[in-house]
Amino acid sequence: MPIEEFYDSTKAYPCDLNGILVSEQRMDGIVNNYPRRVTVPSYTIDMYKSDDRTFRVFVKTPDLNVVDLTGAVGNMTFKELPGGSAIIDKSTNVSGEGQIGAADEGEMFFYLVPADTSSIDVRQYVFDISVTLASGKKYTILTGVMNLLQPV
Repeated sequence: MPIEEFYDSTKAYPCDLNGILVSEQRMDGIVNNYPRRVTVPSYTIDMYKSDDRTFRVFVKTPDLNVVDLTGAVGNMTFKELPGGSAIIDKSTNVSGEGQIGAADEGEMFFYLVPADTSSIDVRQYVFDISVTLASGKKYTILTGVMNLLQPV
């Protein structure tokens, strides 16, 4: 079935149900040297408890130039409240938690697996993603909220 038909309800049989697999969330982060002048991007993520999700992040400068991530380390942290302790913490340095993708394209990945969300409450969480470049400089490149939803 062509993709256009998938979204056209007139082409579906009566009582057919269609679902969309959301396996990857693409986000762009900004390495911001001037936090008072330029803010970092903010995202809202809706995710069901105990689902898998890959976060694909592209790191850029405020001028939208790609940041080379060769030798860099990325971190993604989820908390109940800003400034609180981490409930979920992912690093590109830990196999299975994340990885640097195409470093010269500013690409990194973080992986949430069912075990990460199975024991936490259904509610809204805050998160941020930071990168420490090979030079040792650390930047928070994006922030946001994750609405953890209860599947039926």
